[in-house]
Amino acid sequence: MENKNTYQAELFANRLKRKYRELRKWARKNRISCFRVYDRDIPEIPLSLDIYEFLPEEITTPLECARYISVMNGRLAANDLSAERELSERRYAVMYLYERPYEKSEADENEWLSAMADAAASVLNISTSRIIKKQRKRQKGSDQYEKQEGGSPVKGTVQEQGQLFKIDLTTYIDTGLFFDHRPLRAEIRDSASHKSVLNLFCYTGSFSVYAASGNARRVDSVDMSNTYLSWAEENLRLNGFDDRSRYTFIKSDAVRFLREKSETEAERYDIIILDPPTFSNSKSTDTTLDINRDWPELAAACMRLLNPRGILYFSTNSTRLAFDISRIPAAGNLTAEDLTEKSIPKDFEGTRIHKLWKIRAEDS
Repeated sequence: MENKNTYQAELFANRLKRKYRELRKWARKNRISCFRVYDRDIPEIPLSLDIYEFLPEEITTPLECARYISVMNGRLAANDLSAERELSERRYAVMYLYERPYEKSEADENEWLSAMADAAASVLNISTSRIIKKQRKRQKGSDQYEKQEGGSPVKGTVQEQGQLFKIDLTTYIDTGLFFDHRPLRAEIRDSASHKSVLNLFCYTGSFSVYAASGNARRVDSVDMSNTYLSWAEENLRLNGFDDRSRYTFIKSDAVRFLREKSETEAERYDIIILDPPTFSNSKSTDTTLDINRDWPELAAACMRLLNPRGILYFSTNSTRLAFDISRIPAAGNLTAEDLTEKSIPKDFEGTRIHKLWKIRAEDS
């Protein structure tokens, strides 16, 4: 067992070295301080590894961040070793173990995980105490909202393409920012000017932050969790957006919200972001969401809330969902553009992390 662990740790370290060297340069060029460096590349090593480099606590605005990053990049380009030391002191990694197709004793698994963590720590130039280990199991619906047991909170602020986000590496299974939708967030920012935006299943509000940064006229963020709505509001404030007349946070089951909204004469939206969980049976609602079953009705409900020429961005992590625009009730003259390939970021190249469609109603 020890020899096998040593061999796999060496394989893991070699892969990390190559990818970390490449992705780190790309991340700094694109103002990204958190990214994925490994995603089950080697079948025998069913891990993903995400890197987070927190900003200094005194940085509280995007402008301060931009100045700091400019200075740090200059120091790194000049091979200032103290700059690298500063970064390593704020660098963490979250290592997820995915379910294996076979049983392994807890003792053997822990020994194996320790060997992988040691390898990662060596490559990233951090102590093993900064490698946070978690397990990803088949989604049971409400897992995203449930606190993890044990450990002290590890929280900080990261930057992504000019925006700032609060991150919590330990309290929940997810940390507050899904890296794979970085390109779509940028597209939302580029296209949101003077538009009304609805962010369903908003989680911690990353799409809302980008929409606000793109000068959206109004942004509504909907989620059933008070925890995540508060987190989303904090993220918008962190980026300088605190006008509650423009940025609203709505505690609601998205399905109920869509139904109730469609029954009123309320203002419609120019952009709707629909990125639901694959399955949800949260205690906060009496409905069960199965996206493989329910996506046509959800998409139809969104289309009813769009202004003429409005756009629905529909994304899913389900590998089983079979998209067919004709399944959307009263689809009429809807068109859908598959943006999946364009929307996969560099740190997820070669994966099937999500699917994405841009749906709109053609003019009659």
